[in-house]
Amino acid sequence: MSATPLRRHSSLRTIRRPSDEDGVLLTVHPALLASPSAPCLRSEQPRPHSHPPLRARTRFDGGDGDARGDADVWQAEPLPPPSPIARPLLPRPRASFQRLSSLDNLISHREKKAEWKRESTLLHDELPNPGKPADDDIEQDPALVGEDRRSESSDDTIVSTEISAPPSLKQRNRFRSLTAEIGFAFTMASTAFLGEYLLSGIAIALPDLLYRHNLIRLGPGTLGTLWPASLLSLILSATLLVFARLADMYGGYGLFMAGLIWLGVWTLIPGFCTSELILDVARAMQGLAIAAFMPSTFVMVDSFYQAGPRRNFVLGLYSGCAPLGFFAGFLTAAALPSAQISWYFYVSSIVAFTAAITAYLTVPHDRTDRKQLGLKMDWLGAFLITAGLILVSYALAYEPSADMFDRKRNGFSYPEVYGPFSAGMLCLGTAWCVERWYAKCPLLPFEFFKPRKSTTALCFANLCFYASYGVWLYESVDFFQSPTNVTKYEWGVQGIELAIWYTPTAVGGLILCVVGASLLRVVRMEILMLLSGLAWIAAPLLLAVCPRPLNYWAVVVPSMICATCGIDITYTVSLVHISSTQPKKYQGLCGAMCSIMINLGMAFSLPISEIIQMRASMAYTCDYTTRTPESLACSDSSVNWEFEAMFLYAAASAGLGFIVCALFVRFPRTAAKDKPADEERPRETSSESPTLVEAVARPDLEVADDVESVR
Repeated sequence: MSATPLRRHSSLRTIRRPSDEDGVLLTVHPALLASPSAPCLRSEQPRPHSHPPLRARTRFDGGDGDARGDADVWQAEPLPPPSPIARPLLPRPRASFQRLSSLDNLISHREKKAEWKRESTLLHDELPNPGKPADDDIEQDPALVGEDRRSESSDDTIVSTEISAPPSLKQRNRFRSLTAEIGFAFTMASTAFLGEYLLSGIAIALPDLLYRHNLIRLGPGTLGTLWPASLLSLILSATLLVFARLADMYGGYGLFMAGLIWLGVWTLIPGFCTSELILDVARAMQGLAIAAFMPSTFVMVDSFYQAGPRRNFVLGLYSGCAPLGFFAGFLTAAALPSAQISWYFYVSSIVAFTAAITAYLTVPHDRTDRKQLGLKMDWLGAFLITAGLILVSYALAYEPSADMFDRKRNGFSYPEVYGPFSAGMLCLGTAWCVERWYAKCPLLPFEFFKPRKSTTALCFANLCFYASYGVWLYESVDFFQSPTNVTKYEWGVQGIELAIWYTPTAVGGLILCVVGASLLRVVRMEILMLLSGLAWIAAPLLLAVCPRPLNYWAVVVPSMICATCGIDITYTVSLVHISSTQPKKYQGLCGAMCSIMINLGMAFSLPISEIIQMRASMAYTCDYTTRTPESLACSDSSVNWEFEAMFLYAAASAGLGFIVCALFVRFPRTAAKDKPADEERPRETSSESPTLVEAVARPDLEVADDVESVR
């Protein structure tokens, strides 16, 4: 049996007829198979389902000629020519709030709109001339189909394939220019600057602000003079987990912009405050704003940079600007006269609005599809954690003033203290159970602390370190200003000179900002953490044990340098380690945890230090009714002993953190090493954007090449 040779038409698809009797090839028009509205085929006998239809007026002779007759001929009515459109027309891009939320989104919208116009023009030009015959149209069909849509795998079948994205789009970076990347780095650094600025300068600005409006109240029923200062840290640490989850669910840019604008508004209000309530509310709202943009910062950094030295440099710049903001807060508050102390808040408002404008102009669009991750807000856990932290901190802050006029009675014996404290501990215990067993999408997943020997121990050590930092930060200001023979000045260091004393913190921060990323590549992280632990211990210990009056160059400057090295190295190492060993879905949580450890340690250490100060003052029984040299010397010794006790507590807290680091903390050796392809993430098209589902399925995609097994 001989088969009739076939000449394949250029516009037709050739398929093989599944027949057991012969190998007859059938040529079928593609529109006949694709169109559901094609006319039914007519035949002299029922057509088997396994046989595809034939084109109209097309016959194939199996070799028997008349013996087969017309019974094997399948005929179809004539069909109209297929549509020449080889690809569907995309919907026209339309303006929306999200596309106008940043300059990069606006430019991307204009590019997509221009591309849509080009595509629509091209498809309009490809439309056939109605005057041409159908056969000519069919012959021109291959011209409308690109070479990349033809299959080379078979000689008998033509199969359409997807059009690959142009190589030029794959090579584009997330940042449109070097200027945009510099602006992005400046925006990230300004957030760290603002956080430390509002934490440090308030130690000098708060007494003047309270005294100007006669807001100082001491005694039972008060929360002490440091309550407005610690309130920001408390609200910040209590709500960071909530905003971290929102950043992981919806991306970082929206929360980042909202936090900066919110901070700009609520740093204007305290400048006009005339009551303690307004000041407390404003400080709480400032903590809420910082909690909004803090985790969003790390979500954006993770979206735009791959793990490696370039990302480490941006994170090092971020953490290095913290001591710079610390010094700027001191300098601004000390340089301003008491009548103009409101400008301390006005400066932070200006910086916040400037950072918001820079973010609008430079932050690229995050194309990651976060909706497919399936994250949900754990409202029960959020309520329990926030309520527990606030109640415990409130009880600790109230305790020193509860027994101010009854030194024989313990402050925790008052219902105003043990009531909130017990309720707060109950909320935290319930939150632990909820997050561990009940919550389907926990706010603080236990998977975050794997490997447990490293991450859990590191978090606990950092809490001890940052508690020491909080005591050193706020108490050193009062210590240097104390007129008790602490310094060579009779009335202590005041004004702009006090800010100049803290210059080593800014200089050391800038140096570590430059060399911090390089240190991570040269020195092992365990060694860096141990060195920072020693610096944490030395900073308060020098102020506690050195003879008075203190020598600035021999005692104060080394203490400043140790404090700067401690917080910069600890924060940078912790941030790089945690963010490099966690999957993409936990990047917002990484930034939140790094900030929570700082602010939670400070929020708890300040009231504890006041409790220690109150207990230390009971060791001296001085006669304050007379002003004899003996009574004055006793009073000075009592005040100095109170400061010494608080600094010794800070050194003990840092010592505990050092022991934990030495015994339990281990880091992956290559977490901060250089990678050959360490650049910005490619600027992907919407079709190329990776989804977070891939990160969930394979959480080690980004760090598998960097992180070895934990030793």
